[in-house]
Amino acid sequence: MKKRIIAMAAVLVFLLATTANAAVLVTKVTPSLTFSGTTANCSVTVRDSGKEIEATVELWYGNTLIDSWSDSGTSRLTVSGSHTVTKGRTYTMKVAVTVDGSNVNVSPISKTC
Repeated sequence: MKKRIIAMAAVLVFLLATTANAAVLVTKVTPSLTFSGTTANCSVTVRDSGKEIEATVELWYGNTLIDSWSDSGTSRLTVSGSHTVTKGRTYTMKVAVTVDGSNVNVSPISKTC
């Protein structure tokens, strides 16, 4: 019985350690496109502990680039900007992110003002 309990405890400790390490290895990207009246607010926050992060946020209307914002940092980065838009039109925010030189896939967000 003691051996079984010790074996189960060892497995539990291993699983907890593996889960904790896996959480550290994941890049977290949080994009946001909101409207306040006729102002589009674009932002992305990227987190990856100890890693070099570069991000560019672009606001598009159809095939026309309206505005863009870029920045870089380590471990945590927020890039944001706003631009006047027209009510009733659909805008798309595209985000490009690299972490330690590797591209991170971020889906574009389209919303109507």
